[in-house]
Amino acid sequence: MGKKKRKWARLGICSLFLGGLVLGGLLLGARPASALEANVCMQTNYTNHGLSQTLGCTANDVSVARATNIEITAGGSCTGTGANKVCTCNEGGNVTFTADYEVVLTAQARYDIGIYFSADGDPNGDGALTGACKLTTLSASNSTNFINLDPTLKPANKAQPNDVCGDIDSAHNPQILHLPLTVPCTGVLQPDGTKKLKLPNCTSWRESGANDTCDEATDAFPGAPSKCNCEPGFTVDIFTETATIEVTKTASPTTVPETGGSVTYTVAVKNLSQQATLTLDTLTDDLYGDITTTGHDGITDTTCAVGPPAIAAQATYSCTFTVSMPAGDNGGTTTDTVEACGTDSFGHTNLCDDDDAVVTYTDVRETPTLTKTATVKECSVQVTYDVVVTNNSAQDTLTLNTLSDDKFGVITSAHAAGGGFGEVVDTTCGEALQTGGAGTLPAVIAASGNYSCSFIGVIKTCSGTHTNTVTGSATDDDGATYNGTTTPPLKDDAAVSVTVTIP
Repeated sequence: MGKKKRKWARLGICSLFLGGLVLGGLLLGARPASALEANVCMQTNYTNHGLSQTLGCTANDVSVARATNIEITAGGSCTGTGANKVCTCNEGGNVTFTADYEVVLTAQARYDIGIYFSADGDPNGDGALTGACKLTTLSASNSTNFINLDPTLKPANKAQPNDVCGDIDSAHNPQILHLPLTVPCTGVLQPDGTKKLKLPNCTSWRESGANDTCDEATDAFPGAPSKCNCEPGFTVDIFTETATIEVTKTASPTTVPETGGSVTYTVAVKNLSQQATLTLDTLTDDLYGDITTTGHDGITDTTCAVGPPAIAAQATYSCTFTVSMPAGDNGGTTTDTVEACGTDSFGHTNLCDDDDAVVTYTDVRETPTLTKTATVKECSVQVTYDVVVTNNSAQDTLTLNTLSDDKFGVITSAHAAGGGFGEVVDTTCGEALQTGGAGTLPAVIAASGNYSCSFIGVIKTCSGTHTNTVTGSATDDDGATYNGTTTPPLKDDAAVSVTVTIP
């Protein structure tokens, strides 16, 4: 006796004891929900029925076309209504939701429909053939447009009024399956840059003559290795994401004088996510520290703040902070980096990005000056001249290269008169420091320093006014040169009035 005949034999025995009315209430009524669902994947279920073949699933007679009327109960949320409704879930977690699945037929009537949904994200990439799955069958309690074709079969011994596996034909196509699921919130990248919930699934069926009575959901398995369809890439309209941010930092101005100056930085934080909002937790700079407060590390002003309100998806938060930069060397640069970190509306923390800005120091020229004074020595014939070269720059060093006089010629060494120049009998200019001189030339004058020396020149004409001019040449550490023709010139004169009294 076959399986169907054994079931009908048991039905006859029970009717002797229970009577038709009670029998109808127990056997012809709705099956419990547990009979309509099971936790098993298709290949495992197929093997559990003593079938050793590997499922090929080359047909597409029955498939899940799409999911509608989505409602999330845990692990995410839905906002808006109608065409403006948007559902999102926390990527990396689980999401529990209900939806209506459109189950479609592309062939003649098919029986004992099994619908398998992957419950573990489909790590094997085979839909719901292996791994962890939820199996459900079509029934009057979970399906719209439901039909059980078995009670109408001829001959009568093929009729199966207690079958828990729904069927599908052209008159009942599509059928809408309403089902709650809990699955990993794993996204599949879409052409528009969004990610939608991955929901791999497989469907199984039997053809006429191979259909059987289903006592429970696990009786819904393929009638042959090809009588199934798997969709590893199936998605539903639930957006999955972890927010990402983009930080852009700019400086104004991008240059400051080498004496220092004020710079204002603009910081823009863009929330690149399609759905998730982002709340800033920190805004820090690697040189200036917390840019949301002033009074430290040179920060003199700020509009930056962290915390609510959150940055909406695709929106940008901008703020500025101003710093007082210290002095630096011409051509030098200062590079500093701002990092922004936040938490998205799904609870993902430490979402960070950074960007830097560069400020360059420019040259500030302070022209050096030279002064000269004269002192009459030994009865107005020998005159001591004091020479001072002052470096007026607070940043740059100055190299003094030469010192000369239009009346006495070279003043860095003593010499007799000749060649159109007067006699120099003594000098500290150009002499080594060890001998009491001011230092040999070239001599480096520190920033804000000076070079001081003196020489004694012999005036031969002991009457009238004697005027002579000392000229120097110098170069600073930025390559600027200074001499008797620059503006102002690096020179100065002194006049001595000589009189002779005859007793």
